[in-house]
Amino acid sequence: MKEKESSFLELAESIFYNFSQIKPGGLNLIFSKRTIFPVLKYDSKLEITIPLPRKQNDKYLFEGMLYGDNFNERQNLWCLFLTTIYHLAAHACVSRYSTYDSWKRSKTEDVCLRVIDYIEDISIERYISHTDSEIWQNMQNIERRLMSKTRRNASKSLNVENPKIFGLSNEEKIKKIRTNMMSKNDDVILFANLLYKNREILSREIMPYCERHDLQQMLETGQKSPDFEPHGSFQENAVKLDNLWLKDEQLKLKILGKYKKNLKDLNFDSVVIPRGNFYNFLQIKEKVSPLLRKIHQQMRMVGNNLDDPRTDERGYLNMQMVIQSMASESQSVDVFERDEIRRVEEAWVILIDNSASMGLRFEQIKEFTVCISEAANDLAGKSDAWALFSFDNNFKILKDFEEKYDHEVQARIGSLKNNGLSLLPDAIELARRMLLNDARERKYIFLITDGHPSGYEKINQHLIKITKKLDASNVLLIAIGVSKSTSKRFRNNVRGSSNVGQLVAKFITAYKAVSSD
Repeated sequence: MKEKESSFLELAESIFYNFSQIKPGGLNLIFSKRTIFPVLKYDSKLEITIPLPRKQNDKYLFEGMLYGDNFNERQNLWCLFLTTIYHLAAHACVSRYSTYDSWKRSKTEDVCLRVIDYIEDISIERYISHTDSEIWQNMQNIERRLMSKTRRNASKSLNVENPKIFGLSNEEKIKKIRTNMMSKNDDVILFANLLYKNREILSREIMPYCERHDLQQMLETGQKSPDFEPHGSFQENAVKLDNLWLKDEQLKLKILGKYKKNLKDLNFDSVVIPRGNFYNFLQIKEKVSPLLRKIHQQMRMVGNNLDDPRTDERGYLNMQMVIQSMASESQSVDVFERDEIRRVEEAWVILIDNSASMGLRFEQIKEFTVCISEAANDLAGKSDAWALFSFDNNFKILKDFEEKYDHEVQARIGSLKNNGLSLLPDAIELARRMLLNDARERKYIFLITDGHPSGYEKINQHLIKITKKLDASNVLLIAIGVSKSTSKRFRNNVRGSSNVGQLVAKFITAYKAVSSD
């Protein structure tokens, strides 16, 4: 059986979690184009941000260096990217930053961070060299090339035996502490005190793949990267990352192109595919897990019934009955149509209003979004049968019809935040235009909103005009979460609820009503 092909993000996270020996989602791991160098925060929970390449004219800018858009130079880029992943993954595995909580008090923060980074880098070097000698050799080679290129002081080198680092009068004592510091906290603190007093031995230069502790980073114009000449599985992963990156970027450009062609007379500032946060998605999913377990339990019951030899329960799976069953306390709902009833294919657009006006209820909206996305993925049958968008004064593609409900799509849901204006009629119209290209017989827009548009003059009148246009397009709109005062703006609506389970049940009732017409 052919192995499922990973996306770029799935492969990058898989490498990180496998090397760190941490369960996926066990920490807040972020891949971002907004940061220049990697960032590690450890105040309460560990948070790691790994930068992604950014296009600059016809080149890529990554961690302060420029790379041409050709295979050899992109390979150098992915070598540095992999070095960053392995370096930060090792930190996630072996570094215990809480050890220094008491020690840091009443000390200069900048010096403390340099001391802690130095000590913890020694322990991760030991971890990497013992875990995978091939990865270690590639990383040593990359560091040497970087040092030669940038003429930086070698005191931050992965070669921990560099005599410049240990040019102290009490050298033997330091070596002894260093050997034992990973097993005894007292040794770690003693070593930290010694380095703090002799701070001048610590270099202020930082390798590009090493962690910073602040997102506020100086922009760099960039210099050309050296050639790293990787080998073994390190090189194989660099090639895989390059192939998946190019494939993902081409798909995103294709998807964005479709939507931008349909922006005529609309008022969005931009159409974007947001970077995700899989950790946040998992947190939300865990919170609504009782409801999701109920959904999946009902789906398993449907599967068992399909295997039942009784002919009176055979037939086509009735989507609306399955949804009703998932929200119902009863398990006796008949979820099958008889063979003589023709199954009508449906296309769904789920549209999330993430404007500032949704602020008071937005945590609930995110929970509802996870529930309805999981249900849509289970029930739609085909990944191209539904799409998921959010909007404020920008239109965000969380899942296009061409995309699977995979790791990256889930991460985008996890990154949902509320801000900005509510270009409600523009979002409905863009969703309508995208559905017009779909050949399925029934088309739905499930709009999660408070029903308060904002952003330009006469926007309320525009909303009335757009909702009337839907009727002529044979697209059914169900507004979910509206208040009593705004419900009259939508023919099919579901009033807001303080309980996510109740909101799901109300949505199902509304869906049943329109789908049975």
